[in-house]
Amino acid sequence: MIVRPAEIKDLDLVIEHDKRHMKEPGYNGSLSHPFLPDHDFNWDNRRSEKLLDWAKDITEVGWTKSFILEDGGVVLGHVHLKNLFHGTLHRAQLGMGLEESVRGKGFGKKLLEMAITWAKTQDSLYWIDLSYFAHNLPAKKLYESFGFEKCFIYEDRLRVGHHKIDDVIMTLKLKESGSNSKS
Repeated sequence: MIVRPAEIKDLDLVIEHDKRHMKEPGYNGSLSHPFLPDHDFNWDNRRSEKLLDWAKDITEVGWTKSFILEDGGVVLGHVHLKNLFHGTLHRAQLGMGLEESVRGKGFGKKLLEMAITWAKTQDSLYWIDLSYFAHNLPAKKLYESFGFEKCFIYEDRLRVGHHKIDDVIMTLKLKESGSNSKS
């Protein structure tokens, strides 16, 4: 199994991973996504959106950089960093997903390490933000091991089916901003 940056040629493999991963339960059989396993996604739209976002430069609004765990032409995990809007071009929002078969084997750590290393080389990035479901204790432990700090908890932020989910917001400072401008 290898961990590497995703390329445009990997897009269909990543979509297939997303399809499998979205149907799996999370930690202790609970939800790991804000969707029920039978949620009907428009996969053609998701593919088109990913293609556009992957093609953007880090200076453009909506960019995404993805890293994948691949085994013999099958993607089994991913981490992505993305921009949400113009005022946050100095920050990246992190998302992560591992299929059940590879959880708890250190691959999440390798993916996260690669993503953070890449982010630190980007002159324009100063922060990585993320959120995780409060019941996902392995995610908490992983993110804390990389120095992410808890900012706050959205209590009862999501309701998916019969699940009430608290969402924990964390951030990692990559470097000092170098500017005190308030413009």
